[in-house]
Amino acid sequence: MLKKFKRAIEVNRSIVANFSYLSTLQVFNMLLPLVTYPYLIRVLGANIYGKIVFAQAIITYLSIIINFGFNISATKDVAQYRENYKKLGEVVSSVFIIKAILWIVALLILMLLILFIPSIKTDWDLYILTFGITINEFLFAQWYFQGREKMRYITIINVASKSLFTVLIFIGVKSKSDYLLVPAFNTVGAFLSGIASIYVIRYLHKIKFSLQRRKEIKYYFLESIPLFISVASVQVYVNANRVLVGTFLGMGDLAYYDLGEKILRLLKIPVSMLGQASFPSIVRAKNIKLINRYLIVGFVVTILLVSLVYIFSGFIVNVIGGESMHEAIWVMRGLSISAIPVAISQFLGSSRLIVFGYKKNFTQIVLSSGLFFCVLCVFFYFLNYLNLIGFTFIAVATEFWVMGLMFFICYKKRLLW
Repeated sequence: MLKKFKRAIEVNRSIVANFSYLSTLQVFNMLLPLVTYPYLIRVLGANIYGKIVFAQAIITYLSIIINFGFNISATKDVAQYRENYKKLGEVVSSVFIIKAILWIVALLILMLLILFIPSIKTDWDLYILTFGITINEFLFAQWYFQGREKMRYITIINVASKSLFTVLIFIGVKSKSDYLLVPAFNTVGAFLSGIASIYVIRYLHKIKFSLQRRKEIKYYFLESIPLFISVASVQVYVNANRVLVGTFLGMGDLAYYDLGEKILRLLKIPVSMLGQASFPSIVRAKNIKLINRYLIVGFVVTILLVSLVYIFSGFIVNVIGGESMHEAIWVMRGLSISAIPVAISQFLGSSRLIVFGYKKNFTQIVLSSGLFFCVLCVFFYFLNYLNLIGFTFIAVATEFWVMGLMFFICYKKRLLW
C-alpha cells in the first residue's frame, strides 16, 4: 500500500507540487480576509463596508471584460505549447495586447457609468480607486503560470501582495473617514503583483514580448469569445446577487450577504485548487477515469466542509462579524450548500466539456444559467420575496441548474465514464 502511494505521488509529482503551492496560497486567501473583515466591519460599520462591497461588485463586471475567458483559453494554449518558446511568445504577447485594449474599454465604460448613474457619480472616487484592482486582471498572468505548471510564482506573488494589503489596512484604516484607503491599498497590491508577474515571464522565463500581426491577435481573441460569454454568464448570477441585495435591500444587508459569500468562497477553494492544479495534465491526458478520481476527491472534501460550516455557522458569524451580524447565519448556511453542485460542475464543465472539445455546449449551459437566474429573480420579485433568504435560494438553485445540465450533456456525449 505504501509503495503504491509513493508511486502515485511520483507519477503525479507536478500535480502534487502545484497543489501544494496552491494550498499555501489558498490558506492565505482564506485567512487574510477573515483577519481584515472583523476589523473593517467594526471600524467602518456595516453600511460603509457595504458600499465598498457594492463598488467591488460593479468593478467585477469590468474585470470580466479584461479577463475575457483567457484564464481558460490561454491556459490551454500555454499548456499545449509549453516547450515551444517561439509559440509561447506569440501566445503571451497576443493575450497581453488584447488585455491592454480591453482594459481601456473597461475604463471608458466606468467613465460612462460615473457620468450617467447618480449613485455611482456620488461616490466616483470610490469607484475609480476600486477600478485599480483590474490592473491585476490585466498584468498578472495567472493563465501563463498555470499553463506552465509553475504555481509557485502564483503563490509567492499573491501571498506577498495580499500580506502587504493586510498590513496597510491595519496601519492606515483607523476610522470611517478612511474607507477610501481600502480600495487604494488593494490597487497598490494589484499593481505590484502584476509587475512581478511580468518580470518573471520576461527575465526569468526568457519569454519575448513582441507586437503581433492582426491575424494572430484575431485568432486568440475569437478563440476566447465562447469562454468569455460563459464566464460573463456565470457572473450574472454569481456576482449579481451582491448588486441586487445592495440595490433592493441596502448596504447593511449587503454586508450580511457578503459574509455568507466569503465563507462560500472558502468552501470552493479545495475544488478550485484541485481543478487548477490538474487542468494542464487533464488537457494532455484526456482521461475520463482520471477526471472522475479528481471529482470524487473534490466532492467528498466539499461535503465535509459544508457539514462543518452548517454546524458551526453561529460560532463563525459571532467570531468574524460580531453579534450584530446574526442575520448572516442563515445566509451562510444556505449559500454553503451551493458549494456541492459547484464541486461537481468543476469536473463536468471546464475539466471535461471544454477539454474534449464541447465548448459550444459549455457556453450554452452557462448562458441558460443566467436566464434561469433572471427568471427566478422576476418570479421572486412578484411574490414579494426578494429578501436575504430569497436571494440565497436563487443562488443555490442556479448552481444546481448548471450542475444538472452539465451532467445531462456529459451523459449524452458519453463523457461520464
